[in-house]
Amino acid sequence: MRLNKGLDSLERLGWRFGLDSMKALLRELGDPQSSLRFIHVAGSNGKGSTCAFTASLLQKAGYRAGLYTSPHLSDLRERFRLDGAWISSRDLTALSRQVLRACAAVQRHRGHSPTHFEALTALAFLWFKKQKADLVVLEVGLGGRLDATNVIERPEAALIAPVSLEHQDILGRSLSKIAWEKAGILKEGGLAATVQKNPRALAAIRRAAKERGASLWAAGEDFYFKPTPRGFLWEGPGLSHEFHLPLMPGYQAGNAALAVAGIQLLRARGLALETPAIQKALAATRWPGRLERLGPHILMDGAHNPEAFGALAQSLRLSYPGRRWVVLNGFLSDKNYEACVRRLAPLTAFAVVTEPANPRAEKAVKVFEAWERAGVRAIAVGDWRRALWLAGQKTKGPLGLLITGSLYLLGDCRKELRGLRGLEKI
Repeated sequence: MRLNKGLDSLERLGWRFGLDSMKALLRELGDPQSSLRFIHVAGSNGKGSTCAFTASLLQKAGYRAGLYTSPHLSDLRERFRLDGAWISSRDLTALSRQVLRACAAVQRHRGHSPTHFEALTALAFLWFKKQKADLVVLEVGLGGRLDATNVIERPEAALIAPVSLEHQDILGRSLSKIAWEKAGILKEGGLAATVQKNPRALAAIRRAAKERGASLWAAGEDFYFKPTPRGFLWEGPGLSHEFHLPLMPGYQAGNAALAVAGIQLLRARGLALETPAIQKALAATRWPGRLERLGPHILMDGAHNPEAFGALAQSLRLSYPGRRWVVLNGFLSDKNYEACVRRLAPLTAFAVVTEPANPRAEKAVKVFEAWERAGVRAIAVGDWRRALWLAGQKTKGPLGLLITGSLYLLGDCRKELRGLRGLEKI
């Protein structure tokens, strides 16, 4: 489904960092975020999965749990969920008109319009207020400190997933600077948790917590988790238990452990969720596009940076020992695809390189050359539909098909392979 052309046209504005425009937009809409409670989630890898686990845990605890994430795979409505259900087409259309009128007012007063992401975030706040959500799990779009989602007051908890080098032209050239920017979601007197392992990144997050007067739990110091063959062992204040995860448990252990840490933090604010209920919520969580199995020999995963590709390769070795893959891949131009390719090359029999349907897509021939340098036979096919067909033709015998590199590519391929019918139940 497409929104009206007015809201779609905001996409050309791209990203704008700074909160003034977002605050002006929300003032026009009556500051809907001020009546909501949030769990705010930042990071580079796994924050979407952490959000999904957290929303599932809140729902199991009896809360009307909102979930706002980005980007979407197949339908814009995926970004807005309440108790697992997408926003209705009717609500999306009606609220988009309301937001567009507010955007026009901001344009008149300030000389520029809010961005597409700012408009969607404001729409999310309006919808969650209308639906009387008890708690909203709010995923940062990009960075943290100056991201449009950071207009909220102190959240009930802030969670920071692992941080890696990304968007360096915007967030900073060093891992420490990027981690500090992402920790900008921490607020005075707030509760926070992170599973960050890199010492430099963790030190930057700790510095930000101290500057802002936030209380921080860090994995390995304030709570502990250890991946196990079936899931992960979690140990910390008030809880010690091994939780089981469906499908490739090692890949999601850190994300689920961070979500559990968030729930444990909220015990101090009245949330009560017993261990069996935590287990049921984790086991029931599904997050499309993250090591999702579309058939006996087809996987797709949204890995798009070297750290995520390393985790993907490790999970493939554990779950599919000895198997090699035909890799259908494409990247946006700001990604370190050279390092990504090196991580996955030992498991790759053949690579089909294409270009995601996005203006920022990297040219297929450049990624093709990276595969060649890594010693892997490859072919570059600019049209993603033809590339998907060709990858399927190459996948024979013991080889599997792995689609990765960009959520934009995954979304298009997912639609092609499964169709939109029934996607909300997948």
